[in-house]
Amino acid sequence: MTRLSLRLAQAGGWRDTRLALPEGRWADVLGGEREYTGEVRVEELFGTLPVTLLERVGT
Repeated sequence: MTRLSLRLAQAGGWRDTRLALPEGRWADVLGGEREYTGEVRVEELFGTLPVTLLERVGT
């Protein structure tokens, strides 16, 4: 779980916080068939689960 999630929610959530990913395509192993490249909004990563596990795909 996200540490201090209540405080985060009270502050307005992740807002427009973004995560810069290393080069390549990244798949969310836990969240189905979602794939990401470049930069992704943290709110999108944690949209369905409080954690995410990204794995590089298609080398």
